[in-house]
Amino acid sequence: MSQLRMEKTGLSDVPELAVPEGYVMRSFREGDEASLARIYAVSRLDKDTVDIVRQDILEDPCFTPGRVFIAEHSGDIVGTASTWLAPDEPDAGYLHMVGVLDGHRGKRLGVALTCAALRFSRYEGFDIQRLMTDDWREDAIRLYIDLGFYPPITDPSHTMRWEAVGRRIGRPDIMDRMRAASSLRGESFLSKLRRKVSSVVFIGP
Repeated sequence: MSQLRMEKTGLSDVPELAVPEGYVMRSFREGDEASLARIYAVSRLDKDTVDIVRQDILEDPCFTPGRVFIAEHSGDIVGTASTWLAPDEPDAGYLHMVGVLDGHRGKRLGVALTCAALRFSRYEGFDIQRLMTDDWREDAIRLYIDLGFYPPITDPSHTMRWEAVGRRIGRPDIMDRMRAASSLRGESFLSKLRRKVSSVVFIGP
């Protein structure tokens, strides 16, 4: 079954968020591969061994350390999000490989990492961000909707699948709202995020 695609046009509204107290955010460093593989495995992503991370992430021509955001807690890597490139889609960046370990979920850590990745994509000159996701990633889809992503239909089955997702997450009007790309729900969420912005605890490479 093909993955579902989501898209956001306009990245200027993405706020710079502080990570939760006790966490720091930084970019990728050599030696992070094993921790990333662990997060990917827990998050049911397909790059779940060190060898695959090295082959598919670090050796990818799109890789730069600055595109991979890391969250640490007490020296342990507990979350990540990346912004990536698709060579056949030069007009957009891609939100890629977002995951947080179980004991650190529910603290808005994934939101902070995702926003950091989106802002970096804008810094690189992109105003469009795309991503691929799965029907069952309902918490992630809620976040993406709130951030202003909507679903371009790229397969005949997708309309029915999106409608089913909308019913499961309590948003049966998902198609109408998301086609607008700037629904009141998304704008409200971003406004709330901006009101909560404080200084970001970020450590460079």
